[in-house]
Amino acid sequence: MSVHESTDSQQKAAVRPANPLAAWWERFGAKHKLIAQFVMFYAFSMFVTVLQYVMLTFLPGLFYRFTDWCEIPAQLIHLRLGPVDTYVFDYPVTGDETGGMGYFAAFAITLFIAQCVNFPMQRNITFKSKGNVWYQIAWYVVAFVLITIVCGFLMGLYVPLCRRFFSPAVYNILITVINGGVQMVIYFPIYKIIFPEGEAKGGA
Repeated sequence: MSVHESTDSQQKAAVRPANPLAAWWERFGAKHKLIAQFVMFYAFSMFVTVLQYVMLTFLPGLFYRFTDWCEIPAQLIHLRLGPVDTYVFDYPVTGDETGGMGYFAAFAITLFIAQCVNFPMQRNITFKSKGNVWYQIAWYVVAFVLITIVCGFLMGLYVPLCRRFFSPAVYNILITVINGGVQMVIYFPIYKIIFPEGEAKGGA
């Protein structure tokens, strides 16, 4: 064996995962890239969903305890589509921490922090994208705003029912799981567009 071939073999051995599970996952990802990406996307999305739930268990209570924001209704962007008459963001005063501007602010802060965590994980690990990060952030923000409005409209349909029939602890779980599930279905194909693999090309 030549010195060059020996060096190549050593380099390949150095980058080969020592963990059998990691080695299997690398082979699986190379053979089934789309499935592997979706699994990683789903795992990170679940992590972010849990993070959102943890934050929603205490943030609304802090707003309720230390401010009067929960006494201010937050019913924004009125929509009327046939039999549907609701608000994109519908948080009326409920007398506790699950309503008003206090809960809306807690929800908005939670969503923003979750996306700050989600963006680098999905970009760098799931899709391994090396595109122009500022370009990607700009499109991510646009997608985030539009999807948040769509999800907010859908929440206006099921949130009142959840608030009526469930305790705050169960209510937070349902809202987080439903909203997170809807976002996962919408976000994956959009991420495939925003986070192309490989180096940046031109302005993108």
